[in-house]
Amino acid sequence: MYHGDAECTEAVREFVRDAVDAAEPVLVALPGDSLERVRAAVGDAGPEARFEDMRDVGRNPSRLLPLIEEWVHAHEAGGARVRVVSEAIWPGRSYPETVECLRHEALLNSALAEANATIMCPYDAERLDPNTLTGAELTHPTVVEHGERRPSSAYRAPVDGDLERRWPLEPPTEPVSEHELSSTLGELRQAVADDPLVAGLSDARRNDLVLAVNEAATNAVRHGDGACTARIWHDGRGVVAEVSSRSGVDDPLAGRCVRPEPEALSGRGLWLINEICDLVELRAGERGMTLRMHMSDAA
Repeated sequence: MYHGDAECTEAVREFVRDAVDAAEPVLVALPGDSLERVRAAVGDAGPEARFEDMRDVGRNPSRLLPLIEEWVHAHEAGGARVRVVSEAIWPGRSYPETVECLRHEALLNSALAEANATIMCPYDAERLDPNTLTGAELTHPTVVEHGERRPSSAYRAPVDGDLERRWPLEPPTEPVSEHELSSTLGELRQAVADDPLVAGLSDARRNDLVLAVNEAATNAVRHGDGACTARIWHDGRGVVAEVSSRSGVDDPLAGRCVRPEPEALSGRGLWLINEICDLVELRAGERGMTLRMHMSDAA
């Protein structure tokens, strides 16, 4: 929990320099200006340091876990301890982005529970809202603030239920189009492609959205009773397509894994959706699954 840019830069600089001194590979993913400040403060970090702009690699939070997992496991295989700096949430993130980032933070604890890794997640304690900082406490077992380390006051695992109760899906913004999967997937794809609410997208991005809806509906056919409803609206940033069905997801890490093998018989649909969409919101429970896919023209 940092107070001011200078405190964040110094904390990350020290973390990275300790990694360099110990010959530990380190991945640093920070948003924009923060990344540049840290790179300037660190200086030459050597070939085992990797710097990424979180605004690019973390645009869709669901793509963050594969990035970090691949980095950790690739270097861990050689026996090295690995370090990661990951600032997934910053002031200006939208509500749904923030919620999905918190889900990522919670799942990261599970995915890397046995990994030989130390992960630092900076949070702007002065500019982020109190609800988001509460989410940080829920998803991190240890908190460092003002140079003092303490156990989190609210950490629990798993936290998925807490996240969904505290941060429910936002209601759609009118107007909303609705399309039932009443016949074939081809007819649903055509209905989405022809929907006036997607007309503002470029041809390429509209095709991506149609593909994402098709993959979500295909999951409903393969893993549910085949019934699903697609809804479309604008959220002020782009187009949102939602597919609701009575199918479920057993694996909380579904779609957030590394690239599935070509021969894999399942797991590719959600992974592909996460790859082509700007943001994906997933809610699954006893009554079924809701998948929201956000798409803008900024690829």
